[in-house]
Amino acid sequence: MKNSRHAKILELIAQYDVETQEDLAELLAENGHRVTQATVCRDIKELRLMKAANEHGVYKYVQAGGKADVTVSKQ
Repeated sequence: MKNSRHAKILELIAQYDVETQEDLAELLAENGHRVTQATVCRDIKELRLMKAANEHGVYKYVQAGGKADVTVSKQ
């Protein structure tokens, strides 16, 4: 269950500009993974996600070690 949720998180952050843990929890719920904010927080830490500015300056979750064409922040 956890592995499939982690895979879905990586898929979602690649597909959408996910700005908050709440946004991520909502997207997960829409995709069959009902989770609490605490679970999302743990998943973010386990996956070592970071926040980076997109081309519009909006911070979104990205996978650490991904493309370096964005400004990285530890939010």
